[in-house]
Amino acid sequence: MKNMCMHPFNKKCARITVVLAALLVTMMSCSDEDTLDVSFLDTDPSEKSAIDLWIDDNYTSPFNIAVEYKWDPYELPSNRVLVPVKEDKVIPVMKVVKDTWIDPYVLKAGEAFVKEHAPKQFLLVGSAKYNDDGTIVLGEAESGRKVTLFVVNDFNRQNVPAVKQMLHTIHHEFAHILHQTILYPREYKQVTPSGYTASWYNTDDATARALGFITPYARASSDEDFVEMISMMLVEGRAGYEAILSKVPEEGRALLRKKEAFVVAYFKQSWNIDFYSLQTATQEAITKATGN
Repeated sequence: MKNMCMHPFNKKCARITVVLAALLVTMMSCSDEDTLDVSFLDTDPSEKSAIDLWIDDNYTSPFNIAVEYKWDPYELPSNRVLVPVKEDKVIPVMKVVKDTWIDPYVLKAGEAFVKEHAPKQFLLVGSAKYNDDGTIVLGEAESGRKVTLFVVNDFNRQNVPAVKQMLHTIHHEFAHILHQTILYPREYKQVTPSGYTASWYNTDDATARALGFITPYARASSDEDFVEMISMMLVEGRAGYEAILSKVPEEGRALLRKKEAFVVAYFKQSWNIDFYSLQTATQEAITKATGN
């Protein structure tokens, strides 16, 4: 019989034989208790925690939304000092978010609307993000895909002002997603064209509202103005919003009424949503969630 290794490549065959023999010896030397380490083949070796299962049931499965709460420095800016989120805050925070943001939209616009337009990832951070100009970032969105929530470690659902501030951030960022999908009318920018300024943070609430802006940050740009109107009206509810306007001078109040009308028309014409009905549902959800 012809020896298959007796040809010009006999040295290569010999090396292959040695390697196979070494591998065979290694495998035979393992005891019954020993197994080869193939953990690198396991793409998800860890079991899901109770938090992970809750997120799956309430966000990922029904709405295809991921909630990231485990510390990942690659997801966060390296030039800011930030703190990881406390795990016991994750479910309480995200339950309130679902109850007061997702559920009202599902009720008034349908589950398909939320699935299509909701951001696909929430990133939770324990502390605030501080800017060089002294302002504080409580939340931010990236291209309508990811929303980062800061200051999660301070969450207490009975602290109504703090809860409203967090929800203000959520509704603000979601409103950005909506207007980036379907732009609001250009005429909105002409209601208070000369009032926008990069130094908006030097304005207090009363001054901003007298100029026709619902918050100081609304003066940053027409986009921020539009989403601040949406967020404030939803989070404060009809009664809270009317209470704010009752303290605004007549000229400023008239400008805010014009912006309100644009918001209501935009939701109806672009999304077929009755804004005042959504406002009522949101306020009822906030009252129930905070126990106040």
